[in-house]
Amino acid sequence: MDSSKTDILIIGGGPAGMMTGITAAQFWPHKEVTVLRPETDAVIPCGIPYIFGTLGGTEEDMAGRAPLLAAGGKLVHGFVQSVDRDRRQAQLQDGRSITWERLVLATGGENFIPPIPGTDLQGVFTIRKDYDYLDQLFSQVIPDVHRLAIIGGGFIGVEFADEIRKRGIEVHIVEMLPHLMQAAFDLDACEAVEKQLRNHGVHIHTGARVEALLAGPDGQRVGQVQISGQEPLAVDAVLIAIGVRPNVALAKDMGLTLSRSGGVWVDAFQRSREDPAIFAVGDCAHKQDYFTRKANHAMIASQAAAEGRIAGMNLYGLRELRYNAGSVSIYASEIDGLAFGVAGLTQAQASAEGFPILVGEARMPDHHPAAMPDTTEVYCRLIFSANTLQLLGAQVLGGATTGELLNTMGLAIQMHATAPDLASMQFGSQPRLTPSLHPMVAATGDALRRHYAHQHPCLPGDSHASQ
Repeated sequence: MDSSKTDILIIGGGPAGMMTGITAAQFWPHKEVTVLRPETDAVIPCGIPYIFGTLGGTEEDMAGRAPLLAAGGKLVHGFVQSVDRDRRQAQLQDGRSITWERLVLATGGENFIPPIPGTDLQGVFTIRKDYDYLDQLFSQVIPDVHRLAIIGGGFIGVEFADEIRKRGIEVHIVEMLPHLMQAAFDLDACEAVEKQLRNHGVHIHTGARVEALLAGPDGQRVGQVQISGQEPLAVDAVLIAIGVRPNVALAKDMGLTLSRSGGVWVDAFQRSREDPAIFAVGDCAHKQDYFTRKANHAMIASQAAAEGRIAGMNLYGLRELRYNAGSVSIYASEIDGLAFGVAGLTQAQASAEGFPILVGEARMPDHHPAAMPDTTEVYCRLIFSANTLQLLGAQVLGGATTGELLNTMGLAIQMHATAPDLASMQFGSQPRLTPSLHPMVAATGDALRRHYAHQHPCLPGDSHASQ
């Protein structure tokens, strides 16, 4: 039996595993870092929907291994069958074994398949982070599809719908909630996304519960989607994009504690409860909301990579300045020029949790003057605590600047920034690159105006009323 040793063994080569490996190799250069993954060719998870439209092929969405190798880590192909915690040894399916000092589980997530009849029919598929599977979908399955139903109107469903319609395929999104993206956005943003999709020919069915997937004339391939209270929707294929659950089969076999949300229970440094030498990161690890500490299901690559950085830095000694304070949940996407994103709590979420809130809004061009080429209107909504004026959340609808605006807002949330902090924020301004007034400052100003209007109202005859 082939046996080898490594100092740090990372099981899983997605964003969480690779970032853990890169960070560990940088911070512990005297240690050997090994990333073990089952895929020979890995894809970039966030880029998967774009394979079918913008990128035009699976080979255009390859995840690079160069950063890990450049940092001094190594990549090994294999599938872990079991882990012996006492011997600190991983047994691979092909008979090999690897002994380790530190173990990081980065086993990712599994697609959730709803318990409805017909999900096993031909033509029903999910999106998996597997090169060969995706390449078969792109080259063999999708070209024969004329009408596709997507079950689930979250980020994956919306992005896939926009990309697949570019191939001339009739696309229907079926969502159980009253609006698409409703779990992540307030209603005005949801409605803007729906309008953009409809303008590009995507059919939207909201408030729609799927009862069953029905076979076509051959009895083997899906032919209809049965929506409660409606006539069956005729289709050639169905994509199930409802969500992801933590892949914790290996963690269960190891006897690690799982949280109620299903992920591996970890502390602020991503360590497991049972063994400080065993860490978990990414979709397989439990997450908590930044504000409420409730279970958070932010299974996104950016969150996974952040956890990988935390684990990588703390493998052999805790660095108190780098720990997981909770998930801020920063999401962003784009549909043919309309970018949209959210950081932190939405207005609906903050209200539901019981936070007294203060909301500020601003609409403005993202360049100045507005006649500059490629100028797009930016809508910014900020949610503050009415008690402390601390920033709780932000939403943006706009153009190419949306992603970095949200990253700035995410940092402000993590820094516990308040409305007075943001109102006095110093920023650079350049006609081709930025607006003359930062949208975050403008929205904060609107929030403070509302705040002080109640405390210092301008009364008739007030000497300040006309100033």
